[in-house]
Amino acid sequence: MKLPDYQRVIYKRTPLLDVVGQLRFPTLLKINNQEPFEFQERIRLDYPIFQRSHSLNLPPDLAALVPQLSTFSAQDPTYNFQSEDSKWQISLNKDSLTLSTFQYKRYEEFKEKMNRIVNIFEELYKPSFYLRLGLRYRDLILRSKLKIEDRPWSALISKDIASELHSELSGSIITLVKNLEIELEQGRVNFNHGLVVSQDSSRGNLQEKGYLFDADFFVEGKINKGDIWNVCDNFNRTGGKLFRWSITDELHNAMEPQPLTHD
Repeated sequence: MKLPDYQRVIYKRTPLLDVVGQLRFPTLLKINNQEPFEFQERIRLDYPIFQRSHSLNLPPDLAALVPQLSTFSAQDPTYNFQSEDSKWQISLNKDSLTLSTFQYKRYEEFKEKMNRIVNIFEELYKPSFYLRLGLRYRDLILRSKLKIEDRPWSALISKDIASELHSELSGSIITLVKNLEIELEQGRVNFNHGLVVSQDSSRGNLQEKGYLFDADFFVEGKINKGDIWNVCDNFNRTGGKLFRWSITDELHNAMEPQPLTHD
């Protein structure tokens, strides 16, 4: 897939809901047979809340969207470590290591946090290699939050991905869901997007039609430990291009793009 190059920006009015990164590895029975107390000690200052479950134990709206990120027996425990504000979570089981967040600001921060837990994991458990690497971004466009309630979706969503919104049928469309699996130069992306109904509990459960972009990048097969960040960096760059290509200049400007600064 060849996408145009766009200047990287950070949106002041970001539509990003959450980000999930996961590594799968050949089964490590040690994780089942011995609780990860050493792992906890190494991360406890940043992730003090511990829960044991038989699932990834993500918040409900995210858990419903990531079942394919991890497959494991219902009898096998998953160890969850959350930040004090519950905005960041690490999940560890015998087959996978996952980092998820609802407070994503920029890729460099996410990469730094994930790199730290991967280094600790490798030091303690010494996986031979990885079997799957995934990086997932989920964005929700709500016109009310951008103060553009009067604008039609055809002015906001690119014709390249949703030509129906630019047709004579646009005013009559109630539901629009598209599911694509796209081959990349390195790996693939499951790109699901379309119109959804969002419920805002902060506004009395007010319902609003929004446009959801769900891009799940992944590569499968033997992945050497030294190749992780080259793959993730590539997924991040492609994810930014894919999102920008999917929206119009009008929507891009409504989200107030800020030039990227390097700290």
